[in-house]
Amino acid sequence: MFKKIMVAIDGSEHSIKAIDASIELAKKENSQVEVIYVVPILTRYTRDYAQMMPKLESNLREDAQKIMNEATERFKDTGIEYTTSIKTGDAADEIIREAEQRGTEVIVMGSRGLGAISRFFLGSVSNKVLTHAPCSVLIIR
Repeated sequence: MFKKIMVAIDGSEHSIKAIDASIELAKKENSQVEVIYVVPILTRYTRDYAQMMPKLESNLREDAQKIMNEATERFKDTGIEYTTSIKTGDAADEIIREAEQRGTEVIVMGSRGLGAISRFFLGSVSNKVLTHAPCSVLIIR
């Protein structure tokens, strides 16, 4: 039923569960999986802040690669064909854009990410993806 699965990750407990769910779904459907992580764009507010930007951006990229490496470890020895991509921008917008471009049939993601406020509600990223995605969305708790 779903031959192209996208799993959106952010390093949270919920995204780890989403990875595991995408693996199980891919096994059942003999599907390909794209693992996507989106690095947020930082806004420059002051000159002092602007001087720190290159270091902050570098740290975010390093964190993204670590999270992606941890995610791909879960695919080892599963026999599932997967690809990875690290994008920069608004998480929901990038996930939706990638799903449209790649012909994704289902997006798997956690119900809540790492944001402090979103811990009490369906995360803003998952909510936006759920309402605007060009395909089915599986939200994992």
